[in-house]
Amino acid sequence: MGKFIVIEGIDGCGGQTQTNLLQEYFKKEETLFLSFPAYKTELGNIVDLFLHKKIVYTEKSVELLVYFSDILQFKQEILKALKEGKNVICDRYFTSTIVFQSLDKEDNLNKILKLNEMFELPAPDICFLLDISGEESQKRKSFEKKGFENLDRNEGNLIFMKSIREQYLKIAKEQIFCKWEIINGEKSINEVFDNIIKKL
Repeated sequence: MGKFIVIEGIDGCGGQTQTNLLQEYFKKEETLFLSFPAYKTELGNIVDLFLHKKIVYTEKSVELLVYFSDILQFKQEILKALKEGKNVICDRYFTSTIVFQSLDKEDNLNKILKLNEMFELPAPDICFLLDISGEESQKRKSFEKKGFENLDRNEGNLIFMKSIREQYLKIAKEQIFCKWEIINGEKSINEVFDNIIKKL
């Protein structure tokens, strides 16, 4: 069996950067790389429309199911890769869904985990939380998107980003769903990557 590795964190934490570095570190033909939301799929496009306020969900449960389905569509591909001995590396995963969808109500956490009991998404061997502040998140995303006005509904909400960061830390410290490792995401790119490799 291959190893299943996930990179997590709030927007701007450097997940995509570190995933790209891991692509260079591992042999590409022996590794499956995924990023969520999967914007190139129909379900991922729905998530994109929601994030950019082009559609609205009046029920929180609908939002949960859309995010969950976006990941679920890759379940068999992940299982197949692992069975073939390939490593699977994800820039975000169901671990994001757990954090974001359990923020408003504590009892939502059990509902989310019970939902996965029905569909059995595989748990990662390890999930790295790249921890950065809400302020650093907005700074990075504003630079990346060339202006604060171009941020999506989550990126532009500092209070929300701070709350999500705290929820990430809570879930990681309690080791919910899988093994978590917390890494200081505000260090240099190379330092962050070195810390990931050391833990691996």
